Amino acid sequence: MILSERLERGLTARRRTWLVRLLWVVVAAAICVRIGVTLTDPIQPTEDAGVDVGYFLDFRDTVWTPGRFLLSGGNPYDPETYFQANPWAWPFGVYAPVWLFLGLILGPLPFLAAVVVYQVIALVLAIVMLRVLSRWAVPTLADIAVPAVLLWMNIWYPGRTSLSAQMGTLLAVLGVTLMIRQLTNRLPVEPRVDRPLTLGIALTMVKPQFGVVPLFVGAAAGKLREVALAVLGLAVLSLPVAVLCAVAAGGPLEFVRSILRNLAYANSPNSPDSLTHPGQGRLDLLGILARHGLDVTAAWVSLVVTVAAIALAIAMVRITRNPLLLSTAISVTTLLGIYHSTYDLLLLLVPVAVGVGMIVRGELTEPAERVVFGALLLVVLHLKTITRTLIPRFDTLGADTVNVILMVVALVASVVGAAQARLRPATLTAVSGR
Repeated sequence: MILSERLERGLTARRRTWLVRLLWVVVAAAICVRIGVTLTDPIQPTEDAGVDVGYFLDFRDTVWTPGRFLLSGGNPYDPETYFQANPWAWPFGVYAPVWLFLGLILGPLPFLAAVVVYQVIALVLAIVMLRVLSRWAVPTLADIAVPAVLLWMNIWYPGRTSLSAQMGTLLAVLGVTLMIRQLTNRLPVEPRVDRPLTLGIALTMVKPQFGVVPLFVGAAAGKLREVALAVLGLAVLSLPVAVLCAVAAGGPLEFVRSILRNLAYANSPNSPDSLTHPGQGRLDLLGILARHGLDVTAAWVSLVVTVAAIALAIAMVRITRNPLLLSTAISVTTLLGIYHSTYDLLLLLVPVAVGVGMIVRGELTEPAERVVFGALLLVVLHLKTITRTLIPRFDTLGADTVNVILMVVALVASVVGAAQARLRPATLTAVSGR
């Protein structure tokens, strides 16, 4: 008897209803505790971002401050003028301009009021994201899975950080979910334009480092029209903000130059996100190697790693449409190949949810799939605060390194599993031909 049948027999309708209600009550309590704790020590405008002074730093410097600067007639993408007006802030990253609509909405509000409104928006988005993911990956347990995973998100660092200040990660998880769901759908899609896939790719590109791999994977899967529509749609939605930035910059060419200056600053030693910054906490492969003292600052090294990540993801979509293996390839190559921090591990919820669904249906039978699921589940269940406390000399770098190693193991296993499945039909044909 598969697990789904056992659960259906053990959970009567009445018990299931009460379990779901109890979970939502616990989730509400966890949300109140998280917001209450974070609001006791928020970073304030004008406080130095180079010092760990409180919560909501990312919200302040990617939403509220850029929004206010744009409303005042400035170009948030230009690090020079932005720093002159906000010397205490981190530079605004190269998000798609459509992102700044959120800053235009919340920028006029007092900082703490904007924080509270942002929490509500992020919570709604997280629930939508989890409903879409659960109804696809574990449809028989979706009503239980949504509050259960939301509860874990309020405990697990990547989850609670995404809820508090990193809405871009929530959008990326939703986008990858929509993308994988459609790429692995064996039924014909109507109408001819695959709207969920188009929307999924567009959502990942709001924060460009999430969108690079999905963009190429979509094209490699033969979804050129959907990729083009995603890029066009995002460009059209971004146009009003881009025009405002171009006017503030002194023209379209100056706006482009400001973005190039922004990228140059992000790779300079002065940037808190650069490989050479002493306090950088990057989780990607180059970031981890740099934190261990290896010199990986040459531009060609970054190029090789990025191209290799994209090539591997493209190869995977060409040889498999297995939801677990493909979602692992897209999620892990995205995290390891391009700049990412610990909170972006939330992206691993997609393959883990797919794996849980396979267990429920009794489908997780292949050794490679079990290795993939086990490695990524360990990452998702890894609470660095606890492991650093329990294990002597185990610090943040050690915890992040363990996560990276587990992701590499999962990625290798996904490639092996895809190759084995690809070769199996040919092997069977050869055997039967004898």
